[in-house]
Amino acid sequence: MPAVAEALACPVEWISFEYVPSVYFAAEADKERCPMVEIYWFKRPVELMQKISSIFSEELSRVGINRVIIQIIDTLRENYFDLTYGAK
Repeated sequence: MPAVAEALACPVEWISFEYVPSVYFAAEADKERCPMVEIYWFKRPVELMQKISSIFSEELSRVGINRVIIQIIDTLRENYFDLTYGAK
């Protein structure tokens, strides 16, 4: 997503997305569903978090999804591990 890369001032190749299907349950049958976006990253300014959230919201609205929940999870670098088992 070029707009996200531009906002983060990084190459597009550094950004990846993962689609995890889920099942939605609500007590009320007519309750509106909405996708949830979780963003994991290291400490960033609140203004940047808001900008990234707006980009996701705008992109989803273009395909007819008008409501989205965006949760930004501020990960500490010392708690982040990217491991590959058996790598040589």
